[in-house]
Amino acid sequence: MALAARWIRLHLPRLTAMPVACAAFARAQPPDCAPAALWGSGEDMRHALAIVAPLKYLPGRRTRWRSWALAPLVATYRRCGLSAYYDLDRICLSGQPISGIDAATAGACAVIVADFAPWGADFMDALRVRIEAQYGWQFDNAWPAESERGAIVDALAEEAADAK
Repeated sequence: MALAARWIRLHLPRLTAMPVACAAFARAQPPDCAPAALWGSGEDMRHALAIVAPLKYLPGRRTRWRSWALAPLVATYRRCGLSAYYDLDRICLSGQPISGIDAATAGACAVIVADFAPWGADFMDALRVRIEAQYGWQFDNAWPAESERGAIVDALAEEAADAK
């Protein structure tokens, strides 16, 4: 039986805010929360994907988190006919890196955020299917709850104030 998970699209002012927003989202989660995939798109056709999940759903060694999180992205690129591969904590095409990734813990969860360029109009749908298949999750479309939205807004406001 598939594990219930949340598929959440975030509308952020910029993709560089994704790690801060997702860490705040993670801190708002109870220890027994369902895993979530949060994603957003930017003006430059870049996208970001974050996996936020309790540690029990991730590989035991933290050094494996990045490759675990990038595996569905690599599989999706390959399904689109591209020869993508994982190398040094990033995805490459023809020897050129096309993604970046960061992994951390926040609250009771791991937060793994990757940026990437989608390939085609159906890329995000294909990625969703690959994540479900590889992790054994069953996504439900969701929006952040009020407490989660509040945590994200507060974290982004704090980041903006620190930047000044």
